[in-house]
Order: sequence, then structure tokens, then C-alpha cells
Amino acid sequence: MRPKSIVWKYFKKVDGKTVTCQICKKDLKYFGGTSNIKQHLIRIHPIQFAAENDTPTEEESYLEVTEVSTPQPQTSNITNKIQETQEFTSLSGPSGVNTSTSEVISRKRPKQLKLYGGESNVEISETKIQQIDNALINMLTKDYQPLSLVENQGFLEYSRALQPLYKPPSRKKITYDLLPKKYAEATSALKNILSNVKYISLTTDIWTSDSTRAYITVTAHFVSEDVLCSGVLATRELPGSHTGENIGTALKNLFSEWDIENKIVAIVSDNGANIKNAITEHLQLHHVPCVAHTLNLIVSDSLKSETLEIIFKKCRNLVGHFKHSSLASDKLKSVQEQMRLPLLKVKQDVPTRWNSCFIMLKRLNEIKEPLCVALASSTKPPQFPTVEEWDIINEIIKVLKSADDMTTIISSQSYPTLSMVIPLVRGFQYTLRNINTVTEVGTALKLKLLETMNRRFGGFETSKIVAKASFMDPRFKKLAFGNEENANSAEKWVSEELKLMFALKKNQTFNIQSSQQPQAEEQEENILPNIWAHFDKKISAVKTYSTPASMGMITIRQYLEMEILDRKKDPFLEFWAKHKLSFAELYDLALKYLSIPATSVPSERVFSKAGQLTNSRRNRLSPKNLDQIIFLNSQF
Repeated sequence: MRPKSIVWKYFKKVDGKTVTCQICKKDLKYFGGTSNIKQHLIRIHPIQFAAENDTPTEEESYLEVTEVSTPQPQTSNITNKIQETQEFTSLSGPSGVNTSTSEVISRKRPKQLKLYGGESNVEISETKIQQIDNALINMLTKDYQPLSLVENQGFLEYSRALQPLYKPPSRKKITYDLLPKKYAEATSALKNILSNVKYISLTTDIWTSDSTRAYITVTAHFVSEDVLCSGVLATRELPGSHTGENIGTALKNLFSEWDIENKIVAIVSDNGANIKNAITEHLQLHHVPCVAHTLNLIVSDSLKSETLEIIFKKCRNLVGHFKHSSLASDKLKSVQEQMRLPLLKVKQDVPTRWNSCFIMLKRLNEIKEPLCVALASSTKPPQFPTVEEWDIINEIIKVLKSADDMTTIISSQSYPTLSMVIPLVRGFQYTLRNINTVTEVGTALKLKLLETMNRRFGGFETSKIVAKASFMDPRFKKLAFGNEENANSAEKWVSEELKLMFALKKNQTFNIQSSQQPQAEEQEENILPNIWAHFDKKISAVKTYSTPASMGMITIRQYLEMEILDRKKDPFLEFWAKHKLSFAELYDLALKYLSIPATSVPSERVFSKAGQLTNSRRNRLSPKNLDQIIFLNSQF
């Protein structure tokens, strides 16, 4: 007996010439064969059709279904800078929309699904499978999706709707095959770039996941083809105690793995004693304290005052009243509507972040009037700040505004380099001094900030590595410094380094010339009368003035005499790329010092995002997979 076609699971005969689809209730003509109604199932209900995987019966005629290619958005990264275009395929238009056969056939069809009399021939090219697999890995890593997504029923149905011929890889295949391959390709590309880079600076930070595992993240920053580049190198588990020795060993192993031990200029991290010890003592490298951490300490220390704490507590109670009471919140909204004011809500501060306190005060000051009106009808209102306290709040906001601006700049996505630190600090100090404060509390806060800044930031201008970075930036040169003495010191340090470079170059040139001079020519010189002796003596006298030191001084003078570059322009693309031939040695120093980040924010940003990977839905991730996903995510 001939097997019954599965289409009758979804269709019901009305009479001898009509059938009804049990899914969408549409009537179709029936001529005794099932090819027509099966086409309806494939085009309009592809999920149900793909789920069946039935074997067609003899009564089913030749059927052709065409794949439709759709270009995928291009992606780029710092490793290969190659834009890849992937194509997804689909069997039909959106569910419920009747796409005509002519429309489907007129589209591009690289591969066909063909069903014949008694057997099925289902095909999809290996290239297409690889393209879709690659797009899947990109989605999982770019959006930090759990790898278990491919096991979810909803995702599987969605995948079948897009391409019934494609079977998503299992979580196991992704974990042990596709993800490692993608990671290997990306790391190989980055290693190839780094092999052609002379100088690299790093940022690093230690963080703890939800599963209490400790990790250390390292990011690399360098100039490639006159473009400032950055990327994650690794996120590795850090077992055991976080001593300077253990941290140093972990970093040393990572540097060896990437073959960058002899290219590192400096490492930027927070002010923790253990990580600083690892960098300076165990690795014998330059440590640059994170400017963002230092600024946070400065402002936090300055806000430690009993008078300020009383005001902050009163403001927090006020915010809590409207945060925890829907009636109070609705009342505030109603008052703002009546007063035709923007519908702004209160902002809660976070004790560990001073700028959240600034945001809280700023918002309260903005909605002070509607707050007062809304509290008037409250049965148990919190204590409202007095007129004098509002004056103090206004001055606190003015004083902290410049600190908040600097925090925003140094924590931006397009991170600032070390060369910007000195002018930023000087600008902050100048702004603070020119703020007019009337209240005693406001004046005390301003003076405390200035004093703490001088103490914590004072060493930046006299730090060789920071001073050289500012000096080598054509936007700042010697103008960045607070006094002439510090500017001259920076020039001296750069001059000394140039002197060594010119001396090395001179020795190399001399050795090459000596090795190339023919011995026969020397013998001829000895035989002939030395009629050139007088001239050669004059030349030697002139050459004594062209010492490495004098060449360095001349180069620096020429550099300083050139016009200052606009502050908003790129120092590499707009200056050094154009002058690297005439200032070859200075260009080399620019590559060395202008790629150093001002903060460890790049590393911190990594683990802030990585928190999504270590929550309850993703706690099965091994440290190795975590490292691979974070690395690939940084490529987008």
C-alpha cells in the first residue's frame, strides 16, 4: 500500500476539487496530486514543512524550490581589516505573504532543493554552510550571546524559517571546533600585524567574575601605518593569591606567547601596590598610573567633609522618597506636567563613584521647584534642603563640573593618549581657580581639590615618560607644561634620547662604509702623493661639529619652529605621516610615546562587558572559551 503523504496532516479535503489548509484556513484547488498543496506548505509554512522531513510519494511530481540570497552586513576589525560579506538564504517571503512562483524563480538561485518521485535529494553547498556558521559565530561573540542559544527551540525554528536546508551546529561543535578555529584565525592576523610593529604599550586590570574566578585582561596599543590601533590580547584566569610575583609571571607568559617582550614601552594600570610591583619590580618595565583612577581618588578625598556629608545624606533621603514611592513619583510627574516642565526623574548616587553624587545633585537642582510643590502634599515628607544648603549645592555642582568633564574625556570610547594628560590637568586647574565661590563650604571644596591635585598629579610633569609624550605631540610640544623649567626638562630628555639614536646610526653607517672600502684603493692612496690632505683636514674639522648631540639639537629646533597642529587634528595622520622622512628619528620617538594610553579604561571596559558572559546563563563557559569570546568581541 502506498504511504500517505504528510501534507494531509495539514490539509483537509472539502470535496473532490478543493482542500483547506488547517494552518491558515485558505482553500486551494486539488487535482488529485499533492504537488500544488505541498508548494503552499513550503512557501507559506516553511517551518512545518522543514520539521517533517518526509519522503515524497509516487504521486508527488517534480518540485523545485529556489534559495534566495540576502547580503549580510559587513564587519571589520583591527586584525585583518578585511570586510567580509556573508549571505543568508531563504526559501520564500515572510510567513503569511503569498510570493508568486515567478518572483521566486526570478531571484538568484545558487543551489536547489529537488524532490523526485520516490527519493529526496536535499543539497546545500559546503561554502554556504561555512558562511552561515561564520555568521553565527560572529553573532554569538559580537553580542555576547550564550553558546546554548543554538539549543533553544525558538532559535532552531527561526533558523529553519530562514534556511530549512541549514542545520545549526551543536553547542559542542561550536565550543570545540568553530569557536577555536575563528579565534586561531583572528589571533594569527593580529600577531602578523604586531610582528611589524616596533613599539607597543599595554593596559591591564584584574577582575572577578560572578563565579568568583579571578581574571587578568591585557589590551595592546600601537601605531600601524600611521593609525593608532588597539585591541584585546588576552583575558586569562589568575588563580592563587594576587601577589606581584604571580601577576608578573602571568604577564610574562602572555608577553612570550605574543612575542612582544622586547617591544613594550609602558604598562598602564590602577594604583594597586601588587600590580605596580609586578610591573616595576618583576618585569622591570615602565608603570604609568591610570589617570582616571587618580582623578577619582582626588575628588573622593576632597568630598570627605562632615558638612558635605550632611547635605548629601539629606539629598539621598529626598531621592529615596521619590524612588521608593510610586505615589510620590506620580505626584512629581503630575506637578511637572502642570508647570509645563520636562519630565525628569530623580537620580540615585552610588557611594563608590563620586560622579554619581554630582549627577544626583545636578538633577535635584534642575527639578528643585517641582520637588518642593510635590512634597507639599506629602503626609511624611523627607527633610528639604534649606536656602543656604541649596546655595552650597549650586557651588558644589560648579566645582565638580570641570572634574566631571575631565572624567568624560579620559574615559571616552576613543581613549586619550598619555600626551594629553598634562594639558588636561593644567586646564582643570585653571578652570578651578577661576570659579567664583561665595559660600564657605564651596570655597573649601575648591581649595581642597586644588591642593589634592597638586599632590597627586604634581609628579606627572616631571615624569620622563609623560613629559616626552606631551613634547612629541605636535599639538602641544612645550606649550603643554605648567612652567618653563618642566618644558625645558622635557626637551632635554628628548634630546638625550635623540643623541643616542644619532650616535647608533653614525656607528652603523661608519661600519658599513669601512666594510665596503676596497683594499686596492687603500694601497693606491698610500702610493700616490697625499695632495688631498689639506682639504681632508678641513672636512674633518667641519664633521666634528656634526656630532650626534648637535644633530639632535638641530632636529628639535626645527621641530619646535614648525606651526603647532590644531588640537582637534590627528597627530599621526596630520603631522607625523607627512614629516616622517625629514624627521625620521623624531618620528620613531612619536611611535614610541604617542601610543601610550592615559588610563586603564580599555581593560576595565572589557571586564564590564564580560560580566554579561559570566552570569547564570553562561556560567558553563570555561576560562579558555571566555578568553576566545572576549578576544573575538574586541575585533568588532
